[in-house]
Amino acid sequence: MYLCSRFFFTVKQQRLTLFFTLFALIQIVGCTRSEQVMIPTDGLSEGDLAFRRGSGAKSHAVLYADKEGLYSHVGIIVKEGSGFMVVHVTPGERTPEETVDKIKMERLEEFFARDKAKKGAILHFADSSECSEKAAHCAKTFFEKEILFDHDYNLDDSTKMYCSEMVWRAYLQAGRDITNRKRSVIEGFPVFSGTYIFPSDIFQNEYLTIVYEF
Repeated sequence: MYLCSRFFFTVKQQRLTLFFTLFALIQIVGCTRSEQVMIPTDGLSEGDLAFRRGSGAKSHAVLYADKEGLYSHVGIIVKEGSGFMVVHVTPGERTPEETVDKIKMERLEEFFARDKAKKGAILHFADSSECSEKAAHCAKTFFEKEILFDHDYNLDDSTKMYCSEMVWRAYLQAGRDITNRKRSVIEGFPVFSGTYIFPSDIFQNEYLTIVYEF
């Protein structure tokens, strides 16, 4: 009788263990799956800027250093075929085939996927549509050159770029300083000490108007 009871207790333990293991796996899959959101494209133009705020460590680090920031990442919208894509450069989003962090071009839905963006916005540069189109063309050129991500965040080095630097350089080549020469100087911060262009330095441009946000 004792052996029988112990056997059933062991089986019950194994079943409970299996149940909780499967439940945990389901939770992991559900949390890491890239849920895409549908972004309306009516009213979008080449050269529009896509801002997002993530929930990961790198997003928190940027926003901790950038006290004025609502968003931690930015890219440029370009026309590709019959749809719109976002050109941007960010660390830690390599494909299985990639061995280095470099510039990317991806669909709006992928850029604003739930696991990457808990908040987002698309802004239009109302000062000059011609300039915006040229900036989009410059961003495509950067993509074709496979510009690497600048882990040193060095504005003096144009061979590698970080996100807001890439947007700034694209618009600068198109004839506009979209930052209006605004820079963020960070001192006493172990990761970001130095002079940088943060997404907020671009977001605050008076000619940027919100087209879409969530």
